[in-house]
Amino acid sequence: MSGRNIRMAILDDGIHPGACPLAGSFRIEDNLSVTVLPDNAVLPDSHGSICARIVQRYTELANVDVYSIQILQGDTLRGNVGRLLKAFELCISMDIRLIHLSVGTYAYEDFAKLEEAVKRLLCADRILVAASGNRGTVTYPAYLPGVIGVKYHPELTDDEYIYCYDPFSRIHFQASSEHNLSLQGQQTETAVSNSYAAPLVTAKILSYLKANADADRDEILRLLIENAGNQAPSQGSEPRPYPPVEIPVVLLSGFTAKRLARLLGVLMDGLHREDYDARAAANLSGNRPWDETALPGILLGNETDKSDSNDLDAFIARMAWYFSCEIILVGVTSYLSPDRCGNVSLWIYGEESEEGQITAAEADGQILRAAELPDDKVFQFMIDMLI
Repeated sequence: MSGRNIRMAILDDGIHPGACPLAGSFRIEDNLSVTVLPDNAVLPDSHGSICARIVQRYTELANVDVYSIQILQGDTLRGNVGRLLKAFELCISMDIRLIHLSVGTYAYEDFAKLEEAVKRLLCADRILVAASGNRGTVTYPAYLPGVIGVKYHPELTDDEYIYCYDPFSRIHFQASSEHNLSLQGQQTETAVSNSYAAPLVTAKILSYLKANADADRDEILRLLIENAGNQAPSQGSEPRPYPPVEIPVVLLSGFTAKRLARLLGVLMDGLHREDYDARAAANLSGNRPWDETALPGILLGNETDKSDSNDLDAFIARMAWYFSCEIILVGVTSYLSPDRCGNVSLWIYGEESEEGQITAAEADGQILRAAELPDDKVFQFMIDMLI
């Protein structure tokens, strides 16, 4: 790739040619065809134009080919996942290396499609920067593994950003969203928004790619982290305390790692087939498409664990708030007694749990003994006990 211009695409509501030099401007239509846009098709103050102006403010665009791909239309700036998926395909076919996305989706039904599309992007050595949603809850693709997720920090200004990776949300950076721009001869300051924080990180990435066009995502991430500021604390935007958990929570405990991984997969697949918006967490290693987050080590229930029992309740409450789902599964290989958590609706115990422990636990709530049950029977019993 050395010696060639860096190709970058901004997927948004379009970019006016006065915002930055454009190598091409396209629109994804409702039927997923691709239309070339004329110069006067986008307003100078469109959302995409503002994002492009922010990128250009913080890095030179010499040796950069900027492409505008319009996936949002109308005053509401709403799109659909089909347009976004088509735009991703276009980026791969056009050999676009850096993709900027200041929009996302909260819709659960879109998540699996986006997960597969992002996997294809990453396998094609593309770098995707995505803004977190302004609600503060889960936003795809910003929260997906491999995506460089960004949200704003109210104490940062201009080109300031900090590294604040959260394994729960997978957001990497918080950045300034307040930028002074020249718009049609007038100075203006951008609003506080995650979508105006992400272009700053995109600009930083462009500067690194211009110095080394062959740098991969891991190298880019290392450079971003090394050059991040630390003068401002990470700003939390979550409620404290979290709202009460009002959905079913199932905790699987006392399983071998192999059985737990298989059983969680079976249960999540079954819930999805039944059209439940379900989320899982486990203390298992490795990335699994059904596993939205990983349990912190402090919650594993080991003998050396001195944490307060309320930590697990807080973790479950955070999951319920983040994902706005209909059911939560939590899986741990060690044995946890029901007094460890008040948010659990159903305890499922496995082959690593001693008979005496399960017998004692049965007096404290809904218990399902799963050691001798096939996985599909565990799913059916779980549904019958919860519904």
